[in-house]
Amino acid sequence: MIPVVESKSSLDQSYLLFIEELRQSPFCGDIEMTYASRLAVATDNSIYQQLPQAVLLPKTTDDVVCIGKIAAKHREVKFSPR
Repeated sequence: MIPVVESKSSLDQSYLLFIEELRQSPFCGDIEMTYASRLAVATDNSIYQQLPQAVLLPKTTDDVVCIGKIAAKHREVKFSPR
């Protein structure tokens, strides 16, 4: 049986804090938190699926640096690059 991603109504508070700090930073990329956006990247073309808390789409190298600096303060936040 293939595992199915279940809808999660609320996002983890630690991720919400990270996203809020990212929004207050010079980050100019996109932040997507809709269920549809999260579901679209929940798999890596295997049978395994893990629904992310958010989808970050950096536009520049500076955006990636910004994510890294903020992530250093939020050690509980995990990343899965795609």
